[in-house]
Amino acid sequence: PTSSPSSSSSFEVKDVVVVNEAKAKTPIRTGIGFFDHMLDQWNSHAQVGVGLEVVLQSENSAQNESESTDDDRNRLATKNQVELCTQVGQALGLALKQVFNSVATTTTKNEARFSCPLDEALVECIISGTDEEGTGKLEKYTLSPYGIYPKGVGRTNIGKLETFAIESFWEALAKSSNLQISFRKLRGDNGHHIVESSFKAFSRALRNYLDPPDLWEQGSPNDLASVALKREGKVERQTKETCISVNLMLNGMSKDTHVETGIPMLNAFYTTLAQEAHMTLRIDCKGDLFVDEHHTAEDVSIAVGQCLTQALGSKAGLNRMWVAEATHDGSTSSKVQVTMDLSNRPCLVHNLHDTLGRQEYVDEKSDDLEETLEGSLLTCEMLEHSLESLVMNGRMTVHIVESKMEGTSAPASVEDVVLCTAMAFGRALRVCSMVDQRRAGTTASSKGTLSV
Repeated sequence: PTSSPSSSSSFEVKDVVVVNEAKAKTPIRTGIGFFDHMLDQWNSHAQVGVGLEVVLQSENSAQNESESTDDDRNRLATKNQVELCTQVGQALGLALKQVFNSVATTTTKNEARFSCPLDEALVECIISGTDEEGTGKLEKYTLSPYGIYPKGVGRTNIGKLETFAIESFWEALAKSSNLQISFRKLRGDNGHHIVESSFKAFSRALRNYLDPPDLWEQGSPNDLASVALKREGKVERQTKETCISVNLMLNGMSKDTHVETGIPMLNAFYTTLAQEAHMTLRIDCKGDLFVDEHHTAEDVSIAVGQCLTQALGSKAGLNRMWVAEATHDGSTSSKVQVTMDLSNRPCLVHNLHDTLGRQEYVDEKSDDLEETLEGSLLTCEMLEHSLESLVMNGRMTVHIVESKMEGTSAPASVEDVVLCTAMAFGRALRVCSMVDQRRAGTTASSKGTLSV
């Protein structure tokens, strides 16, 4: 199909294709290279094929055809980009609306949310829809400034795309698709990654919006296919400081999990994580706790991360990204959200500093000096370092966001927040590592690979 521009429009959007769980047979050619790259995230992360071409209304058919084969991917960058982005958003929104109409109402949700974790950005997207026509709206868009340079201003252009024009695309898409869409920048220092995170977050939220609610549940076809792979990682290492054996199995259950590190809080952290990830984790560590807990906590976390990397292999065909949250039993004052990407580009970003900074040890109920001197208590600084070691060696991007629950006053205990983190981490890991059978072994990436 081709969009129907108004008589005053400078552009025509032609050959528009939006197809669910399939590849579009036409390329994306908006006339702005970076815009093409962002729309391609739909193909990789929404599994919604998209294709279109933007041409100038003033040109004749011969010129338009010539332009469609032109190697210059930024041929329209000097034109009115707000108008161009609006036309593209309107055309894609109308096509997307047809996709919604073709999907059984029993599979779509009223609302879907996703946050996309990049190493220098985290953007949350929420989409919702109703049957009432004319309710589509961009309800929130708080991405500006696009980066921290120049200070207080951010990027005005990313590639040849003018950043102020991006919002007009989402406004038009929301209106024509009859979706309510919100974007919220949770973190972001890099303009390119802020925009990329927003398009990926929308793509993943869109996929969740279209998917049935039980797609990732235990016992689902995806879960059974994941367990059938019998993925496993083993690490044994011995130094003057520690002697460690770790065995990790992504087998869909945790009943045989056994963790013994000599540090009760570290035992609880990894036991909780394994339970929520539905994996079997066996850790046996004898470390130099007579020195302190540093070597034991660090080396155990390195080994667990290495086991994950072994078990996950190339990560082809996996879901790759997920968002999970948790509140610990008995505590409703804090919620921890973990957003994870099995990216092969390790990065940990968190806001736990204030909570961890309240005291020296995670377990505030243990004040036994003799126990402390034996090195069996986990310090807050080593909890943070353990997370870093786990993420780096697991080769994943992880954002951890602790937030205070509405209507509460007293803060949650440090221990509760740490165990909340383990719970959310495990829940995110379970779905990230799950096979998505629709991908048929292909990698969830616009690059086509996570190996480079």
